[in-house]
Amino acid sequence: MSYTTPTEIQSDFKSIDFTVSGANVNTASVTQFIVESDALINSYVGTVYTVPVTASGEGLSLLKLLSRSLVAARIKKIMAVKVDKATDANQDVVGVLLSSTQVMKILTDIQSKTIALAGAALLISGGGFFNKNVDGGVCAVMKKDDKQW
Repeated sequence: MSYTTPTEIQSDFKSIDFTVSGANVNTASVTQFIVESDALINSYVGTVYTVPVTASGEGLSLLKLLSRSLVAARIKKIMAVKVDKATDANQDVVGVLLSSTQVMKILTDIQSKTIALAGAALLISGGGFFNKNVDGGVCAVMKKDDKQW
C-alpha cells in the first residue's frame, strides 16, 4: 500500500501533465518516486510501528503528507534542472509541502517516539529486543576460560 498516489501528486502541480509522452517526469517515474519515498518512510516508522500503516486516521494522514512532500520535492528538483527558464509553464508548481529536511526531522521524531502516529499499531517490543537485566541495571560479565553456556 502506498501512502500517496500519482493523482494526488499531480494535484500538487499546476501545469505539468505526467501522462504526456516525452514529459520530463512521467507517471511511471512518479510511481517509482512514491515507492522509494514510502520505503524511506517505512524504514524509520517500521522501528516503532507495524508498516505499512493502514489504519485510517491522523497517523496515516501525516505519512501521506510526508510521502507527498518527498515526491514533490524530487519532481521539483528534476523540473528545475531540465527546464532552462524559470518562467516556463513547467516551473509553475506548488511550493514543496514540507522540505526534505523537515520530513527527515519528523521521521526521526517518530522513530524516537517524540511524535506518535495516531491509529498506527505499535510493534510488540516497541522496536528492538527487550531485556529486563538491562532495565534493572544488571551488566553481563563474560569470563575468560570459563564455560558460561
